[in-house]
Amino acid sequence: MMTACTCAVCLLCPAPGVRADELDNLESESSGLQSNLEQINKELLSIGTQIAENENELDSINNDITKTQEQLAIAKNNEDDYYAEMKIRIQYMYENDGESMLGLIFSADSFPDFINKVQFVQTVSEYDRNMFKELQELRNAIEKEEKHLKKQQDACVDLEEELKSKRKKLKEKAEETSTDIETLEAKIQDMKAQQAEEAARAAEEARKAEEARAAAANNNGNSDASKNGSTPADNTESSGGGYTYPSDGGVLTPSKGVNNYGGHRETYYSQKVLPGHGLVIPGRHVAADGTIRDANGFLCLASSDYPKGTQVMTSLGMGIVYDTGCASGTIDIYTDW
Repeated sequence: MMTACTCAVCLLCPAPGVRADELDNLESESSGLQSNLEQINKELLSIGTQIAENENELDSINNDITKTQEQLAIAKNNEDDYYAEMKIRIQYMYENDGESMLGLIFSADSFPDFINKVQFVQTVSEYDRNMFKELQELRNAIEKEEKHLKKQQDACVDLEEELKSKRKKLKEKAEETSTDIETLEAKIQDMKAQQAEEAARAAEEARKAEEARAAAANNNGNSDASKNGSTPADNTESSGGGYTYPSDGGVLTPSKGVNNYGGHRETYYSQKVLPGHGLVIPGRHVAADGTIRDANGFLCLASSDYPKGTQVMTSLGMGIVYDTGCASGTIDIYTDW
């Protein structure tokens, strides 16, 4: 009966180390995704700032283009007006009263008058030529500035499209990362719930196994008492604390002190000698057999071979490692013996 109960407990309690590693991996992956999401959000914030700055610059360029186009319209209008005036003046100078420019020059009464009329014609012609040239140069400069501003405008528009495209991709990536995090968190919560269920089930199986072992010991004791005419108490050990220990072979007892079980060496250490006030054992209490157990009925163990929290089967039932410091290959069972 004891062997069957022990095997049942072992089958129902999967290796906790593997499950703990899997849970650690999931939590580590979730933490990594959280870091990625924070970085994505920082990039989104930076892109938002760049888009705002680019839009401000684009507004400024559009305003400059509008002003430049107004200046260009004025320059073209001035050029057209002056050109029209110049044509009228030239027409007047050359055709008034049928008198040509040469006629005007040669109509001089004297040589000084001739020189004055020549200089007048030259001055008028040079003024018209220079003025028309200045108007053309002004218009060309304005047109050149307009082209430069339009190039800047196109660059800003392209940059805005690029930034918005990048922002869209980052938002999609952020949504995917958030979904992955939610999925991982759901898995982590499910795994923790499974661990809690397994721990409770293991504790219940350990309790049943202990009850079955005690029942078997009592049955054997009653049978031996009937045969030998003695009472059942003759096959048990009683400590100074009033605890009763089974006398089955292969089980650790205060008198036996050392027991080989499940590939390890079992010993015990007493809270009367080592109170263990620094140990964190939820629901710590003394069981009927004098062992120290937690709230779920697990034996409290010390081991240097298993990490804390590992479940280990002993000759007295299922236990959990709460302490370290014993020799390798040895399991110390915490007792009140």
